[in-house]
Amino acid sequence: MSQPNLGLSGAQIEAAITILEKLLADESVLRVKLQKYHWNVVGSQFVALHTLFEDQYNALAPVVDDTAERIRQYGAMAPGTLHEFLELARLKEQPGVNPDAHGMTIELAEDHEALVRQLHADLATAQAQVHDIGLEDLLTETLQMHQKMAWFLRSQAA
Repeated sequence: MSQPNLGLSGAQIEAAITILEKLLADESVLRVKLQKYHWNVVGSQFVALHTLFEDQYNALAPVVDDTAERIRQYGAMAPGTLHEFLELARLKEQPGVNPDAHGMTIELAEDHEALVRQLHADLATAQAQVHDIGLEDLLTETLQMHQKMAWFLRSQAA
């Protein structure tokens, strides 16, 4: 595949790809955690949380796809293995940790909020270094989605 002519320098494209690879990894780690908690939640709020976690991991699927495809639009190959995601992710897994339903809800809200904070920083970097409104739009939409997801989880945990 030939390199795209997007009116961006090599440095701008590299900065965009770096932002997107980390975002793709974070989204993938969070999606797996949501699935794990969806499968393993128990207690009096089982139905509500089971459904909420499923809704959220399903909502992340198009974000993961859009992020990977955006990397491809810049001419790079998108990472796609668990090993790559774990190396790139800013969110971390906690193997063997199985909190109760309330703990799951709080932990997931904190992960969404961590992504919101990171997306603010990524958006500032994109604005300062990349100057690509398409990238900025993707980051802004993703940030807003995570803000709403965190709010849903915090409201459920109250």
